[in-house]
Amino acid sequence: MKRILTVVILITTLLNAGDKFKLYKFKSGMVYYDVKTQSYDNNLNSQVQGIAKLVFDNWGAKELKEEDVSEVQSGDFNDTRSRHTLVYSDNGTVYTVDFEEKKIYKTRDRDLDLAIAQKLDLSDESIKSLEKMGAKKTGTEKIAGLECDIWEYNDQQVCLYQGIPLKIVIKNAGFYSEKKAVQVILNKDIPLKEFKLPEFHVIEDSEYSDDRASLVRTDDYINSIIDLKTEMKKKGINLEDKNLTITPELEKDIINTLGKRYLAKQKKYLKPLIKEMKKAKECIAKAANKQEAEKCMRPVKEINDKLGDRTPNFDFDNLNDEKKQKAIKELDKEIKDTEVTANCVDKYNKTTDVIICTEGTLNPEESAAPANKTAPSGLNSSK
Repeated sequence: MKRILTVVILITTLLNAGDKFKLYKFKSGMVYYDVKTQSYDNNLNSQVQGIAKLVFDNWGAKELKEEDVSEVQSGDFNDTRSRHTLVYSDNGTVYTVDFEEKKIYKTRDRDLDLAIAQKLDLSDESIKSLEKMGAKKTGTEKIAGLECDIWEYNDQQVCLYQGIPLKIVIKNAGFYSEKKAVQVILNKDIPLKEFKLPEFHVIEDSEYSDDRASLVRTDDYINSIIDLKTEMKKKGINLEDKNLTITPELEKDIINTLGKRYLAKQKKYLKPLIKEMKKAKECIAKAANKQEAEKCMRPVKEINDKLGDRTPNFDFDNLNDEKKQKAIKELDKEIKDTEVTANCVDKYNKTTDVIICTEGTLNPEESAAPANKTAPSGLNSSK
């Protein structure tokens, strides 16, 4: 797992912090859309028609997106099918409804957990994303009684009202898709029934929602930012000041404070992790079946959980020599990468020094990459 402790993410986090989490500029809203798509070629024509809706409350901490459409195909063969999707997010808990199987899949969005905990204001993210793609604002249009800004990029056009999409159009040769708002209700009480899910069987994604490493990671992120705010306050620096200039010296202070907790864990656990990965290699080579091979990896996972690093699930089904060698080869690479980092961690007490030791440089313009690479202790890390 690549530990994301970067200046770019940190500063974005702090400067966007507010008195409450905001995904939208409105406390609540309901937007109803007409959906239509047409695609055609010499052999097959397809038409999709239906409806969609966006419902949110508590500034987006609760959000439901639903689409119910029918597709008619004609040409070489004729067919009619329906497609119904629904995703509901409630303060970091995500429910994805499968109407065909009549099941609901429940998991957690750890990025959203962190955003809510830090009370981030993300209400301008849709516009920022368009700008990053190179989209240009080309005019305005009145949709559902509201005047929205038109943004265009390649074959796409989006019309945003205060960050809320009122129209999305994709148009190219042989294809046209449009999702257009027909009714918009903002800052009104949202009936509870709008967030009601079908009475389907709920399947909880225990691998993700109960993953200890993920919980540790989220907790570390939050506490590291609290540490940083406390440290900067002692120095009389307000990182939430949008006029603040981030000098190279301040940047190093930020990286070192942010990385302090994780560096302490690396000093404690990297050498034991290397030892257990080497044992796991030998153990997997002798394993007779999936159960034995998975048992070999348990000590590795226990240490990664403490570090907050995710451990991959190797494919040990129908275990054979090829699958064993693939797992051993990956473990070999991880051992080598972790040994490099462990040597640097032993020598230095600051994250910036470890970055320079492992990467050879600390480039402010590429701070995200080196910071990620200071933690190759997890099995998904890369040098």
